[in-house]
Amino acid sequence: MRSYNLGMRAEYREEPCKSALNRVKGMMFDWSLNPYMGCVHRCTFCYVRAFERRADRPSDDRYGQSIRVKVNVVEVLRRELARASWSHETVAIGAATDPYQPAEGHYRLTRGCLEALPRRTTRSASSRAGR
Repeated sequence: MRSYNLGMRAEYREEPCKSALNRVKGMMFDWSLNPYMGCVHRCTFCYVRAFERRADRPSDDRYGQSIRVKVNVVEVLRRELARASWSHETVAIGAATDPYQPAEGHYRLTRGCLEALPRRTTRSASSRAGR
C-alpha cells in the first residue's frame, strides 16, 4: 500500500480491491462500481455520510480526509465481466463516491472502468453532484 497527498487536503491510500462490482438491492440499478472510497469534496448533503456512520467510520469533519484508491479495479472489473455468470445488468458508477474527484486526473480509474464495460451489453450510468 502506498500513501501520499496529491496537493489536496486528503491522503490518498493506494490499495488493491478483491471485487469491483457490488450487488445492490432496492435501487434503480443492480450493481455499483466505486473506483475510490471516500470523497475529497466532503459535501455536507452527501448521503454516503449516513452509510459511513452506520459502518462506524468517520462521517464528521474527518470524512473525506483519507481516500482509498482501488488501484487494480479495472483489472478486477474485466475479470468479473468475463465470467460466464455475468448477466449484463445495470452498473452505477460512483454511487458512493465522486468517480471524477481530483484523484481521477492522476489515476484514470473511472475512465478505465468505462472502457472495460462492454458498451452494447452492459448499461452503465455515472453519478456526480453538480460541481
